[in-house]
Amino acid sequence: MVIAKSRFFIAVCLLALVAACNEVDNVQQTQAAQSLCIADFEVCVNPIFDGTLNGRVGQVTCSASGCHNQAAGSGGAFKIFANPQPGSSEMLANYFAAKSFANLNDPAQSKLLLEPLQGVFSITGTHTGGDIFPDTADQCYQAIFTWISTPVDDRNSSSCGVCVAAALASCGF
Repeated sequence: MVIAKSRFFIAVCLLALVAACNEVDNVQQTQAAQSLCIADFEVCVNPIFDGTLNGRVGQVTCSASGCHNQAAGSGGAFKIFANPQPGSSEMLANYFAAKSFANLNDPAQSKLLLEPLQGVFSITGTHTGGDIFPDTADQCYQAIFTWISTPVDDRNSSSCGVCVAAALASCGF
């Protein structure tokens, strides 16, 4: 009889406990990953790599064989394909190469912008190809900066298409 009363008491306590609980919706909260817009990269950033720019020491092309060309470039870890077609695997490779040198938390501190900027001496030294951007107002600098400063939600890329392509002849010195 004591066992039966104990079981009854436990059952009543469990029912009271369950009745006191509110129903909780189990909704998974996910945070969208931040990335950079590949469409803007194709239109506004990659053309800078392939264009002829007025560097401090003369005209330069980032994707040239003596610079950052993935096949024969000597330009450090940043390697890109010259003149890739939009949507190609080479363009995607260039996008990932550039993105890996972008600082999404502090775009102005992106190695992609600092290395070619006049007067900047980074951890790895100066840009071997010389100064390309005389200052942060340079149109090409601004095009890359805007791309890095406009991260997109991986699930909704509505902020793509905001870049303005630089007039390459006005870039550099």
